[in-house]
Amino acid sequence: MSEDFMANAAVRLRITRQIVLERMAQHRKYGVQRHRDRASFTAAEFELPEMLAAAERQINDDPQRKTWQSILLEQVWGAMAADELPAMRAELVKAGAVIVAWIEDIDTRPTPGDVDGR
Repeated sequence: MSEDFMANAAVRLRITRQIVLERMAQHRKYGVQRHRDRASFTAAEFELPEMLAAAERQINDDPQRKTWQSILLEQVWGAMAADELPAMRAELVKAGAVIVAWIEDIDTRPTPGDVDGR
C-alpha cells in the first residue's frame, strides 16, 4: 500500500462505520430487501446505460472535465449496462469504492469545497 493511501486509514474507517450504521438504519426501516436487478434481460434494456457509461468515460478522459460525479456515474451506468450478475456486482463494488473515495476527499480537504485551490 502506498503511504498516501495509509495516511487516510482513520478517515476511511470512520466512513465505513457511517456506511454500516446507515445500512443498519435501512434494515430497521425496511427489513431484508430483495428487489429485481432489472425489469427484463432484453438487449434494449442495456443500450441506454451503455451509451450513458460511454458518455461519462469520454468526460473522464478529459482531466479538465472529469468530476467525482462523472466518475461515479460511469461506474453506476456501467453496472446497469452489465448483462451478467457477476459483472454487475463488480461494477457496483467499483461504484462503492468511488463513493468512499469521494467522501474521503471531502473529509480531508483543508477547506470545505476546496480541491487544491480550485
